[in-house]
Amino acid sequence: MVGKTKFYDYLPVGEEELGWGLYVTTLGFNRVLPSETFPSPQHPVTYQFDPTQGRRLPEYQLLFLTQGKGTFSSEKTGRQMLSAGNVLILFPDIWHTYHPDPETGWEDYWIGFNGSYAYELCRRNVFTHEKPLFHPKRLQDLRNAFDRLLELVQSKPTQNSMQYSAITLEILALTIEKEPEIKEELQGKAGIVDEAVRLIWGWSYRVISVDDIADNIGIHRRTLERYFREIRKHSILDEIIYCRLTRARRLLENTRIPIGRIALMAGFTSTQQLRHNFLQFLKKTPEQFRRFS
Repeated sequence: MVGKTKFYDYLPVGEEELGWGLYVTTLGFNRVLPSETFPSPQHPVTYQFDPTQGRRLPEYQLLFLTQGKGTFSSEKTGRQMLSAGNVLILFPDIWHTYHPDPETGWEDYWIGFNGSYAYELCRRNVFTHEKPLFHPKRLQDLRNAFDRLLELVQSKPTQNSMQYSAITLEILALTIEKEPEIKEELQGKAGIVDEAVRLIWGWSYRVISVDDIADNIGIHRRTLERYFREIRKHSILDEIIYCRLTRARRLLENTRIPIGRIALMAGFTSTQQLRHNFLQFLKKTPEQFRRFS
């Protein structure tokens, strides 16, 4: 958005879009100079608001602050400070208000969205009314995603598109993404463990041993086991079993493939081994899992 100070659009949403798991309603880019009047009076009545009075939205919105600072208040949080790098989630029918600091102004991107996927994120407490503020790590990637979305919308201003939804999913993922907290002395070990995990999830559909993983990385088995327990808090064998169980569960839930075939596809050597691990870790047989999933 180099050279631009403001852009926004309100997209048409028809019956087809309402059936998507996630659809975009509005988006924009805004640069508010110090002491400039905020907000612009040019938005539709549904979205316009007086910062001293606040508003309630009919859908979710995400506000990404890239420069400056300001304040935010809602009926669930009270007053909070906003600064560059913050992402704010606004919820349907929850009163809120926000305003840039008149001494700094601010620069922000926003996107409005709705659909079953957004409700599911709330149901799983990924987004909560009480904690709407996020501090994403990959800020440049987030900005690039917004720029790509704005460029697409500018090229087709009267259309809605699944492309918009796909980029919005990327924006949401970058917002909620968390980097594992690893102590500095464990950083090198974490890289080795990540490589082991990559091999496990790529190879575990076939017969594979802990020694195979260690040999491929070029490290002693006992050393790799120690690193794994320090970083992941469980053993390499536990990770292999978890990977195979996850694959088997997906196949049981989403296909009618016979259980014996699923055992082999998931990486177990036999139906008996599959059943043993299901009973040990999930407390039910594969047949019971399929029946009630």
